[in-house]
Amino acid sequence: MGDLEIRSGRVVAVDTETLRHAAARADLAVAEAETLRATLKQVDQLLGITMIGGTAAHPVTVATTICEQGGMLVTALRDTATAYELVELQARQVAAAAGDAEDRRDAVLLARRIEELEASSPEAAELAEQALADAPNPFATVGGELAWAGILVAPLGGSVLGLYGAGAHAIRSAGKGAIPDGSRLVGTPRTPTVRLITFREGTAPDSMAALARRQPSTERPGDIRVERYTMPDGHQRFALYVSGTRDKDDDGAFSMASNLPLYLGAASSSYESARIALDKAGAKPGDSVMVSGHSQGAMIASRLALEEEYEVPMLVGFGNPVQADVGADTLQVDFRHSDDFVPLLAAGGHDASIGATGSMVVERNVNPWPWLDSHQMDAYTETAEMLDDSSDPRMDAVRQRLAEFSQAESVEVFVYDTEEGVTPSSADAG
Repeated sequence: MGDLEIRSGRVVAVDTETLRHAAARADLAVAEAETLRATLKQVDQLLGITMIGGTAAHPVTVATTICEQGGMLVTALRDTATAYELVELQARQVAAAAGDAEDRRDAVLLARRIEELEASSPEAAELAEQALADAPNPFATVGGELAWAGILVAPLGGSVLGLYGAGAHAIRSAGKGAIPDGSRLVGTPRTPTVRLITFREGTAPDSMAALARRQPSTERPGDIRVERYTMPDGHQRFALYVSGTRDKDDDGAFSMASNLPLYLGAASSSYESARIALDKAGAKPGDSVMVSGHSQGAMIASRLALEEEYEVPMLVGFGNPVQADVGADTLQVDFRHSDDFVPLLAAGGHDASIGATGSMVVERNVNPWPWLDSHQMDAYTETAEMLDDSSDPRMDAVRQRLAEFSQAESVEVFVYDTEEGVTPSSADAG
């Protein structure tokens, strides 16, 4: 069982202007140190002639060292700022090159700017190259597992591994996996039947593990769970938990057939099911809804946050095949297993941090042997427990949002089952 890796994005975002401002301040401090060094040197010369000769040389040596190290700090800060600017420009240039004619013209301009920065500071260019090389590679672990497959099935192993690497590049080049802010689903899916199968009183979740245990799964009845919280002032808040893909014999809306359209940006019956369930539980447009889900359910939760029909204070995804840029008001916690194929469809997600302050990607390698159970909710529940036990300061924001639910005067739990593809009138009757 691997240790947790907690980060904010694929490549850590850095404010380059802040670095350059720090370099400027350090440069001023070095100039003042140079003035002090010159003064000390004059005093040393005076004392060396008239008094005890040379014993005051040590302060001069210290001042000289401070000036030299200060100069190195200024250079390092400026090179680091340039390096991170290069990383950002290179990411923008790749994205623009895959766009339309206007984007491709921007890509040419960005390439020129990159060349100028690299020429101005070869050291910064090396730092940028190293930063990209050190960025987490979402395909490395499963790539290794495919290598095991290559050993076991030699005729297929090499070709599968080659297709896998090509797929990673294709996903990012096509703009899939990492969904931009403002993205909206297209199309109208067949309206599913959403049927209430359980209603009871409940309690508020107090941890990431509690959220994980509430996710619908094959071991629990129902495809969708909605919790309705009545707050002390009388207004209502909601929490949504959405199932992953059900197996092929299931006639519900969460079949494999809903996966691909949703991944490609089209509304699916499973997505529509979540909206209908929220409506049946009493959620209205503009209401606060914390969204979460496993696998396909995490993709649905991400899309609900992007559509902005509801106010979404927190998005939690377990094994999410996408990562959505949900804006600065939504805290996003993205659980991934490096030996789980499904999160690889996000191709690493967004390079920079996204979501509200405290948003994070939580990742670990579950099994030393490939493809055992790293995508199952039981494994993700263990990862959530590990996060709850961690001392990472970003957990403060998570606990703060969960604590708001504990103030509710009542908690009601609705569990819904779904059926795929019926007429709108049948859905209303259901």
